[in-house]
Amino acid sequence: MLKSLMRSPALQKLSSAYDHLPRRDQRAVQLLAVALAIVVVIFLIWRPAHQYSEDAEARAKAAAEAAAWLEVNLEQARQLVSSGQNSPAQRVDDSRSLMSTVTVSAQEAGLSLQRFEPSGEDKMRIWLDNSAFDDVARWLETLAEQYGIVVDQAAIDRAGEPGRVNVRITLSS
Repeated sequence: MLKSLMRSPALQKLSSAYDHLPRRDQRAVQLLAVALAIVVVIFLIWRPAHQYSEDAEARAKAAAEAAAWLEVNLEQARQLVSSGQNSPAQRVDDSRSLMSTVTVSAQEAGLSLQRFEPSGEDKMRIWLDNSAFDDVARWLETLAEQYGIVVDQAAIDRAGEPGRVNVRITLSS
C-alpha cells in the first residue's frame, strides 16, 4: 500500500519539488512537518483523551459524593417512613392547588418552568431547561417537606454547562 501511495503522481510531484529545494528550505520543510505532526497529536489525540479523563474523574467524584450522601441519609429516611412523620405541614388537595403551589414555589426558588401540565387528579408534569441542579434539588426538597408533593417520575439530563440540567418531572400530591 505504501509503495502504491509513493507511485501516485501527486506525491511524485511533491517529492520532485522537495528535491529541487535548497538544503536550507528542505530543513525548514522538515521542521514544519514535525511541528505539524506534534500539533496534530496534541489537538486530535492527547487533549480529547485528557478532557475525557478529567470528565470521568469529575463524574466519579460526583457519584461517590451522591452515594455517600445516600448512605448517610438512608437510615433517617427509613425512620421517617416507619414512624409516619412524613406528613407535611400543608397538604395539597386538588390539581389546581397543586399547580399553583408548584408554580409559585418554583418562582420563589428562582426556577423558570418551561412547561407544565396536569396529569390526572393529583399529578403534574413539569419541564425545566438549563436550570442549576442545586436549585432544582432544593426546590424538590422544599416541595416534599412543606407540601407533601413528591417526585413520581424524573428524567434529569446534563445541559451544556457544568452544574446545569434539563429536567422532566412528574410530581404527585
